[in-house]
Amino acid sequence: MVMTVLIPVTCLMSFIRPWADFYTDHIYIFVREPLTRLTEKIPFPLGEILMYLGAFIIALAAVILILLIFLHGKRRYRSFVSVYFRSLVIIILTMLLIYSLQWLTPYNSSVLGDPSPSERSYTAAELRIIYLYVIDHLNEECRNVPRDENGKVIYDPKEVTEEKAGIAMNGISDEFPRLRGHYPSIKTALCSDVLEWMWIGGYTYPYTMEMTYNRYTDRFYFPTLYAHESSHHMGYYKEHEANFLAYLACVTSDDPVLRYSGYYNILYYIDDDYYEACLASGAEDMYWIDIEEHPIDPQVIADVIDASLEADEAYQSEDHPLEDFADEATEISEVGWDTQAQILQEYNYDGVVLLLLKYYDGKLY
Repeated sequence: MVMTVLIPVTCLMSFIRPWADFYTDHIYIFVREPLTRLTEKIPFPLGEILMYLGAFIIALAAVILILLIFLHGKRRYRSFVSVYFRSLVIIILTMLLIYSLQWLTPYNSSVLGDPSPSERSYTAAELRIIYLYVIDHLNEECRNVPRDENGKVIYDPKEVTEEKAGIAMNGISDEFPRLRGHYPSIKTALCSDVLEWMWIGGYTYPYTMEMTYNRYTDRFYFPTLYAHESSHHMGYYKEHEANFLAYLACVTSDDPVLRYSGYYNILYYIDDDYYEACLASGAEDMYWIDIEEHPIDPQVIADVIDASLEADEAYQSEDHPLEDFADEATEISEVGWDTQAQILQEYNYDGVVLLLLKYYDGKLY
């Protein structure tokens, strides 16, 4: 079978960095765009449905094998089993081929498309500059965002999703050309309650080129989440790449809500790394002094709490038939996040801080 040869070849070639870069820069778009235009017309997340269907087909295979123990003497049943498993093998091989072309190869391309990244190391002092920069801009955007008569941030998720966030991503495409192009609407995940228990805001299906989000995600995080998943969609599949590009697109947007979201949601990573760097260099006092002398505006905290309560209210207002399994889902997610961090290593979410240090080198210090 052709695919038994094609799959190993495409998988092995994906690890050849020059090929992965060429494919992601010049060929991937011809795979992504037609499929995106097709699946975005479907009002529900097709990829999620296919995932459930795949799980059912595999579970059914186990049942069929058990029945074979009792029905092995039936020629017609043996024939059915043969056809079923041949079809299953073809499906699995097809999925592997698609996966290698629509995820594995782009994932193995150079970080941010740069085949010769800088190997320079950075100090706590340089990280401090970025930390204070983000704090200052976060407080500034807190004052810039539109508010209603009750002081609540005025924000329309649909507008952010379909217009401003896509414009923001295209806005940095001169520097990161893979971001140039069409951005589809993000779809609501059918399993949002399960994602909530597993601390997942959204995900991208490389098989169908759909982006989905957890409908209980708070609106303060939503613009950054959309930009993050959009980065994956456009070929930047490493998590630290997506975090970095989401931040940069949001904070360079002409919309204050996007900038506000971008600065706040990157602060978590910077704050954690800055504290660890201060500890490692024996300058822990510097961290606490900065916390005291450069505090986050209390209104920022109020906005975050307000968005969180709003999201929790949305969750509590709905029934969750599988909620008895919430604790198990959370435990599985903890193992999954730890395992992912070990596998991805420097490509994990918190690797965004090093990308920020490199990006601001020569700009802020």
